[in-house]
Amino acid sequence: MGVRKNARDLTAAEKAAFVAAVKRLKAQTTGRNYDWFVTTHINYFAAVGGIRYAHQSPSFLPWHRQYLIEFEKALQAIDPAVNVPYWDWTTDRTTSGVPFTADFMGGNGSGGNGPVTTGPFAGSANWRITVSSSSSTSLRRAMGNTTLPTSTQVNSVLNISAYDAAPWNSSASGGMRNRLEGWQTPNLHNAVHVWVGGHMGQQDSPNDPVFWLHHCNIDRLWARWQTRWGFDGTHYLPAANTSGVIDLNETMQPWAGVTPATVLDHRSVYTYA
Repeated sequence: MGVRKNARDLTAAEKAAFVAAVKRLKAQTTGRNYDWFVTTHINYFAAVGGIRYAHQSPSFLPWHRQYLIEFEKALQAIDPAVNVPYWDWTTDRTTSGVPFTADFMGGNGSGGNGPVTTGPFAGSANWRITVSSSSSTSLRRAMGNTTLPTSTQVNSVLNISAYDAAPWNSSASGGMRNRLEGWQTPNLHNAVHVWVGGHMGQQDSPNDPVFWLHHCNIDRLWARWQTRWGFDGTHYLPAANTSGVIDLNETMQPWAGVTPATVLDHRSVYTYA
């Protein structure tokens, strides 16, 4: 069972191992390489066959939980000791501190929304963008254009006992999921994508490796909510017979046999430090 650590607590060796595994996955040319994960996010960002899987729906959290598990498995096939760390943006809130240091994720982009200039993912020679909605072949960032969520805002969301509510989309109110995703105030997940900017502000956001640290933190917050309110199936809504979204026991594409119910309790697969 893996332990996902706060990025600020990683040793130099752990940071180097994570970066090396990510870059080796990127270098693979077949199978579930890094660009496969970018393409998958693009393909499921909007509705597929009239069903919303990855965003603006109740399956936002379980879909990304499985997505992270699949990514972590791919890294561990390269280095079994690697786990995805999380970026706690309520504590680490600067453009040059954790995780945006030269030995890990690198820093900001040049000129407001330009290529990252420091760190292991700077420039197309180190990290070439090949699957994107933009023409840039270098990783771009434009950090600091909004405000990162606070711990007070996070706690206000985690205090909501209902997982989700009708109409189960970006206008849903009364549930935790849509506030954590960021379509209702307070804006959590979405605000962080906007704060990093560049590729993180696009559908191809996994092109920026900090995507995984951000979504690991989102998953950690869901796990905190579950610890308080419950890991069982009664704490996922809707339960059944809801058009356009994934119910508790419906398959989440593109993973055969994976449903929200099968990923609700992560504790036998990984834990958070």
